[in-house]
Amino acid sequence: MPTPNFLIIGAQKCGTDALYHALQQHPDIAMSANKEPFFFLMDGRLPDYRLPGPRYVNRLVYDWNAYLQLFADADGKRAIGEASAIYLSSYVPEKTAARIRDRIPEAKLIALVRQPAERAYSAYNFYRARDFEPLASFAEALAAEPARIQANDTPDFRYRMNGFYYANLKPYYDLFPREQIRVYLFEEWNADPAGTLRSIFRFLDVDENAPVSVERRNVTHQYRSQRLHRFLARPRRFGKRLRRLLPAGFRSQLDRWNQMQPPPMPPDLWHELTEGYREDILKLQMLIGRDLSHWLTNDRSGPHEESRAATVLASITE
Repeated sequence: MPTPNFLIIGAQKCGTDALYHALQQHPDIAMSANKEPFFFLMDGRLPDYRLPGPRYVNRLVYDWNAYLQLFADADGKRAIGEASAIYLSSYVPEKTAARIRDRIPEAKLIALVRQPAERAYSAYNFYRARDFEPLASFAEALAAEPARIQANDTPDFRYRMNGFYYANLKPYYDLFPREQIRVYLFEEWNADPAGTLRSIFRFLDVDENAPVSVERRNVTHQYRSQRLHRFLARPRRFGKRLRRLLPAGFRSQLDRWNQMQPPPMPPDLWHELTEGYREDILKLQMLIGRDLSHWLTNDRSGPHEESRAATVLASITE
């Protein structure tokens, strides 16, 4: 049975979904059909934190044989992987890294990281738009985070804590040779997806000139009307007659109209969060050998990365 030889370990809201779908297209790479099985987050059983619902539970794979089945069709591929972005969260990173090392010690690890205050805000808006986050403001969610951690709530709500990349990456560097780890910046992935992919292909020892297309996925947005979104997302509740009056194509157009970009994060909140991350950022740049000083300044046309990131839509050929 084929075994994965690389993992995209995170972080959440840093472009891992777009990277996963890009890698799927490479003829020498096999990605698990279940993008995020979460296997190494667990210890042979469902995690003990609060699970949001059945859709979330159904994608979790906590049995080793079931996990290997995800790669049953990967025979003959040079690179075999999956992309559970939660592996780079603040939820037991030491145990997660150790489980990966124990099962697949030769695995190559890929991480995407983003200015942590911006990542936190993007994650909040992402979960809020999907009715996953009940709190009506980012400030409320940040204030509630310690109590949520104490109550063992889902790690997705660790908006602040999940941005301490040095603390969350250090266990991987402690357990794996440095040459098995590659860390990429969200901004360079957005600005130059072709160049970033070629680097990743070289790291995975596959053809770096394979034609692969990249598009933004899971883009963070808000809804003009949350009620309209719920109505459009659950048409079965409203009967066949109403579904005939609103065919799928029209519902899709209406849902796109209903989407809007979140407002920029308040500058004072951006600065407060970023100052809290300062020490971790300085340690991270030493750990990965990258200059991250631009993460500590707010001179890049505002703090909200979603509003200024280049559209990542490219057909990549060499």
